[in-house]
Amino acid sequence: MQRLIRTFLAFIICLLHLPVPVQAQTPLDLEQLQRATVQITQVFTNALGQTVISCIGSGTLVSADGLILTNAHVALPIAGCRSDRIVVALTVRIGEAPVPKYYAEVLSVNYGWDLAVLRVARTLDDRPVNREALLLPFVELGNSDEVVLDQTVEFVGYAVPERDPTASSTARVVRGTISGFTAEARVGERAWLKTRAALPGTMSGGGAYDTQGRLIGIPTVEPPTSGLVSGTEENCRRIQDSNGDGRVDENDLCVPISGFVNALRPSRLARGLILAAQLEITPLSQQEPPVQQPLSPEEIGQNVVGAPQFRRLFFATGVDLAGNPTRVIRRAPAGINTLYLFFDYANMRDGIIYELRVLRDGVLDPTFSLAPATWSGGRSGLWYIGSTAQVYPNGNYEFILFIEGVRVASASITIGGGPTTEPEFANILFGVQDLNLQLVNTGNILPVSNVINAEFVYTNMVDGTPWRQAWYYEDLRISEVSALWSGGSNGKRLITASAPVENPLQPGRYRLELYIEDRLAATSDFIMAGGQVDLSTEVFTDLIFASELNNGVPSGIVGVTFPNTITDLYAVFNWRDIAAGTPFTWRWTVDNNPLFEVTQPWTNPTTGNGAWLRLRPNRLLPEGSYKLELLIGGMVKASATARVGIGQLPIRLFVRTEGVLVQGQIVDAETNKGIAGVAIIFLKPLFDVADFTWQMSEVYDVAFTDLNGRFALSRLLARGERYSIIIAAQGYLPVTTDGFRILRDEAGPIELRIELNRD
Repeated sequence: MQRLIRTFLAFIICLLHLPVPVQAQTPLDLEQLQRATVQITQVFTNALGQTVISCIGSGTLVSADGLILTNAHVALPIAGCRSDRIVVALTVRIGEAPVPKYYAEVLSVNYGWDLAVLRVARTLDDRPVNREALLLPFVELGNSDEVVLDQTVEFVGYAVPERDPTASSTARVVRGTISGFTAEARVGERAWLKTRAALPGTMSGGGAYDTQGRLIGIPTVEPPTSGLVSGTEENCRRIQDSNGDGRVDENDLCVPISGFVNALRPSRLARGLILAAQLEITPLSQQEPPVQQPLSPEEIGQNVVGAPQFRRLFFATGVDLAGNPTRVIRRAPAGINTLYLFFDYANMRDGIIYELRVLRDGVLDPTFSLAPATWSGGRSGLWYIGSTAQVYPNGNYEFILFIEGVRVASASITIGGGPTTEPEFANILFGVQDLNLQLVNTGNILPVSNVINAEFVYTNMVDGTPWRQAWYYEDLRISEVSALWSGGSNGKRLITASAPVENPLQPGRYRLELYIEDRLAATSDFIMAGGQVDLSTEVFTDLIFASELNNGVPSGIVGVTFPNTITDLYAVFNWRDIAAGTPFTWRWTVDNNPLFEVTQPWTNPTTGNGAWLRLRPNRLLPEGSYKLELLIGGMVKASATARVGIGQLPIRLFVRTEGVLVQGQIVDAETNKGIAGVAIIFLKPLFDVADFTWQMSEVYDVAFTDLNGRFALSRLLARGERYSIIIAAQGYLPVTTDGFRILRDEAGPIELRIELNRD
């Protein structure tokens, strides 16, 4: 027994060198959230051999084995941010500066969403980390779709002191509320969660938590690059002696520091990135997007060939399923809570910084503005950004768009008064006519043909009013028809555009604009691709899976069922009539959980065979059901599922989302008082106490009692599993047991009361 106690105490001493695991987060424990928040610094070694900090931000541990969720710009080099290593610092003691512990590597990233997942890789003395032995504090992802207006949120991250930038930062907690939701094309109504809380820029990449301590958002703001050129202190801070002259002054490196954060990326966008990192899977497309070189600030917004630009700005109060405006408005009535700014864009690239500033009666309104954020729409097309759920006060609004800090376009609208009674066109739909001349297969994807059919709704029209329809192909006007209105005041109208047989319509992007007099009343984009099959549009065909690809031909194992020994999964398909540059999307899920979603321009020939996508794991592809969907214009045009092994993931999507909480109190058997500092070890289900060799890889979780003898595990226990437990403290006889089991119908939490006898 004495030998067991000595071994146990040695093991505990080892554990005490590790960060204390996060305890159960019901009720909310802010100290525990701070322990799961890390400081991330990008560093490089200068000519003097010094380690120099070039960028700084926050991150959040989302697994016990060292996965970290943060912003992409916090983890990857940006303008003015030279880097060759990523350093992760942990909060060991609340209220004190974080302690650098590890180097990290980037596992998965989405530049447009500005999200990345890192993994602890090496210690600072360059030794590999045994991730299976880690018991780092971590948090659970919440459901950001359940967030409501005015909900209380706790924000956690690191802040560089304002008065003394060279002083050490500490984990900071700021309480705030959700003030609104910002919509964005391709992401949806909740592309951003808005807040009025004063969050400093270095909290970007940290966490926003609900009252149960679940991560529901990632505070996000981009550091501007324009100030880095001039070296102004407004956009950067000099936090260390980077040139070795013994002082910190204007000759030292200026670390980019963004302004205050007012928007959060919802946690739902991070789920696929985290799962891909957990499974260690990397996707690859046969069609790699072309590399675009960044332009200087002087070129942005100028009439330079290839310069990014926004144009044709207008407003709408609704968006259809394809991302087109339902109607175009010139003013909005009082009390509206949904308004979208639409615009065309060209020569953009994912990751470039753009910003929306909204002025109400000449004063900046942060509720409806979007602080500098990364672009996620690709090179060109139609985009929208708007605010939902929050009522717009009456006033005159100016919406101003910036690219890399340079103003490039603006539009104005007045909000107030009653509903409009002016003539309107709305809800444009495209489709194919059936034998009864009815429009079917409506949407924004049409098969390539010589005829385009469109239908729209009209209200308050007056016979004799001038109106016109204008049709475009790839921004070139191909047809325009002007007429005087006839047909009554309210209803639907079908219009048609056609081309001669000898000069047929080509696949690609088209646009219809409808005008009442000289006012743009409605507009919608659509894509011609594929061919018509039974009144539907067929674009992608013969989607199959294979374990190998030789000279573009599927080989190895071909089909939909694969063993758990494959190292690659290829999806191969044919296509017809897709114009070069047409945006298409491929989306992978596993067991119905999001994994990857990428939108990119089509670069293959117009029609062909053997396009492919690939999933490549670090070792073997984990067992599961992998579904691939191919989309054009937001509509699924092909899908198929491949089953690997038993067709179900061997691990949970997020460790803490299912299971039962175990908590309790350890007391002295004689005094009945709680014992502080008791260690409670739960072994993994594969190990009994007799099998335990005192290796961290055999431990499921460890907890320590507080001053009152209370404890709570940081990891939930799976129902139906059997666990072994070791409980001991100096001066007391240890307690061990095998076969501790959580019943399958156990709701939890489970409360334990354990007595220890003095040695």
